[in-house]
Amino acid sequence: MSMDSSTATWPPWPPEVPPLRPPSRPAEPPAPRPILPSWEEPDQSLRDRDVADRLLEQRVIVLGGRLDDPVASRVTAQLLVLDGRDARPIELHLACTEADLDASLALAGAIDLVESPVHAIVRGTLRGPAVAVLCAAQQRAAHRNTIFVLSLPQFTGEGTAGQLAALAEQHERQVARLRDLITRASGRAAADVAADLEAGRVLSADEAMEYGLVDRLL
Repeated sequence: MSMDSSTATWPPWPPEVPPLRPPSRPAEPPAPRPILPSWEEPDQSLRDRDVADRLLEQRVIVLGGRLDDPVASRVTAQLLVLDGRDARPIELHLACTEADLDASLALAGAIDLVESPVHAIVRGTLRGPAVAVLCAAQQRAAHRNTIFVLSLPQFTGEGTAGQLAALAEQHERQVARLRDLITRASGRAAADVAADLEAGRVLSADEAMEYGLVDRLL
């Protein structure tokens, strides 16, 4: 049988050659993660919590920054936990540049509540109502560069005239409680303490010891 050359299909010439490709390389394994020492954590919050836990094992509580209701609740819980373990002294380190009156008095009441003696050590600056926490401690010490500021928080409130009157009365009772704590710890006259709180008196560590706020300097 003959094949008609006009209808025959011939392969293309020259034949197509696939493009050259570089040989594929096997995927490289991921770089190993750095091995951190046991005392270092990649997350700052985890590291801070680990340090706080280690300090608690040594019956040490650190309170710094602003003293508000959440902080006062946390420190109160720590005091109760440590007090439930045994009756050894608890060391409380204070450095509060701001403090709420409610929170400060609540924490001072918690210190009075626990049976374990609380030894307060002040560093940096202790300002305003946070002084109540210091005065509630059984022993009080301070670093030599510490600054104490005796001052009162500004009273603000919202509501009707009756509600504002009730808030003002509550604020006055809290101020009287703060004054009484400082008076009891320092041995100063209540009128003198009230005047110093109104004036915002600033004391160095030596002056605070002379005033009676601390027993010794470190």
